[in-house]
Amino acid sequence: MTYSKSQVQRLVGWSTQECEWQQVGPLKVGYLIRAYFHLAKKDNISVELIWDLGWLVEPDLNPRDKFRTTDVHVGYSQKPMWEEVPDLMASFLVAIPEDPTEAFREFEEIHPFVDGNGRVGALLYNWRNGTYAPNDLVFPPNLWDDPRREGVTLL
Repeated sequence: MTYSKSQVQRLVGWSTQECEWQQVGPLKVGYLIRAYFHLAKKDNISVELIWDLGWLVEPDLNPRDKFRTTDVHVGYSQKPMWEEVPDLMASFLVAIPEDPTEAFREFEEIHPFVDGNGRVGALLYNWRNGTYAPNDLVFPPNLWDDPRREGVTLL
């Protein structure tokens, strides 16, 4: 598929803003765009695709063939123990919520990777939401009241 200049600008702008919110550097913008194109070719979500996306956005921190093998905290929130993640993700994939916001919330609460969960979640949110074309991309809802995400829109 060929993208217009405005579509490329929109994709880069969306990716840059997501990476800024995640407080990761410009190299990660390229990684997020690479993951975007990988998901754009897919018709369904699988464990292997989720692994690929996690690895594509954070190749130095996430393995390509499994979920995290350490416990993580996000702010004051303890995420599920790493041993629970494979079963939680299997259940998630069997019955992904129809509502994109609920699917995003559930994915983020499982937090299957050491890092990059928000970026993968944002991709999946748009894929599920029907806003995956570059000109349609939106930011996932600010479910955790992150003040960095208040009032920001994509031009």
